[in-house]
Amino acid sequence: MQLRDLPGPRGLPLIGVLHRVRFDRLHLRLEEWAAHYGPLFQIRMGPHRIAVVSDSASIQRILVQRPQGFRRTRRLESVADEMKLRGVFAAEGDDWRRQRRIVVAALNRQKLADFFPKLALITGRLQRRWEGAAERDEPVDLCRDLMRFTVDVTMQLAFGVDANTLETPGPVIQRHLDKVFPVLHRRTNAPFTYWRWFRLPSDRALDRALEAIEREVGGMVRAARERMAADPDREPADFLEAILAAVADEESGFSDAEIFANAGTLLLAGEDTTANSIAWTMHYFMQYPDLFERARAEADALLAPAAAIEDPEQANALPFLDAFCNESMRLKPVAPIHVVEPVADTEILGCPVPRGTPIIMLLRHAATREEHFAGGDRFDPERWLAPPESRPSPHDRRVFLPFGGGPRLCPGRALALLEIRTVLAMLLRNFDLEPAGPAGEIEEHLAFTMLPAGLMVRFRRRGAG
Repeated sequence: MQLRDLPGPRGLPLIGVLHRVRFDRLHLRLEEWAAHYGPLFQIRMGPHRIAVVSDSASIQRILVQRPQGFRRTRRLESVADEMKLRGVFAAEGDDWRRQRRIVVAALNRQKLADFFPKLALITGRLQRRWEGAAERDEPVDLCRDLMRFTVDVTMQLAFGVDANTLETPGPVIQRHLDKVFPVLHRRTNAPFTYWRWFRLPSDRALDRALEAIEREVGGMVRAARERMAADPDREPADFLEAILAAVADEESGFSDAEIFANAGTLLLAGEDTTANSIAWTMHYFMQYPDLFERARAEADALLAPAAAIEDPEQANALPFLDAFCNESMRLKPVAPIHVVEPVADTEILGCPVPRGTPIIMLLRHAATREEHFAGGDRFDPERWLAPPESRPSPHDRRVFLPFGGGPRLCPGRALALLEIRTVLAMLLRNFDLEPAGPAGEIEEHLAFTMLPAGLMVRFRRRGAG
């Protein structure tokens, strides 16, 4: 059976199934079709025929065989290059290996431990922001507040800059980051490179945003170079200084363009993914108040009388909170789909897939199926705590991929988990929360990452009222 012979939804001439999808809900439509057409099907979007796979063994093979056997799509690489963002996320081959070494070194556990006092300071600012909202009885756009927090953390860790967007208007860069991912998502999935011929208002807004980000990053680069010139013998203190040291090493092959590409990539990834993971977990706190109280009791027992985590080791001593977060990330992963292409002709479930064919992997679909997790569509943190002999079966952790898998596992995983645990522990110790928006299910909105659209909350000081 050839790719074109696989089952799949019917399309129209020229446009394929474009009339049946919304890019901000693409993952939901693909999951719906997977339930109908099976673990491997095909769709046509414009002139492109795409393989869609939800089979967990096939997904594992693809992830493990990167980057030798599979790579990010050439469309993503091209779009990222046009936006000057072909950093470690979009790079391939030797470029990826060289850039990843620097990223991993800048985010190792010792550097995170040394950074923790500054993370605690930024978490305290977030706490004061929420205390102010509680005093004013003011609804809070949760994703926006959390993105301010994650921008502050990333800029401090990566660039040595105390942006403090939580307590001040912040630098220009913070107000432009949210323009990037939605356009990157749309361009990566668009059947035609329309923006090269005509530009929509969002494309023009993106141009302005990227120019502003480049100016801000340029200022941080100049400041870092001045620090390094003043003390040339000291070790790089942050991610940006590590990149600049690599640029100074003529044998590294690291270019000035890659400075902006990796700085921009780290800002974007650090902002969206972690903020949305925290937001989804807080959403489930409101959905399950009894489990919220259980997590609170655990935080109280560990942290009292402190208002928040004071030692990074405490972040690893909250097993029920970890289980709650795992369940949230299983059902609401910020990356429910992942797109790659084979570097050579390959085969998936007996079907030949030619080199360069886009392959969409449905990462969430497998993690919610009954054959991988008992009661797969049910929110149940206990499944992560039960000993193996009494755990409901099946419980296949191999399909739980909130940070990807294989050699290209997210290098910021440890930082993200530390941020998530620190913010949620602070929340549990200090606040009650309730929905502030319209009643009903919060919609999933895909803009490269998946966020809870319109998640408005009200904070109450703990025990007040």
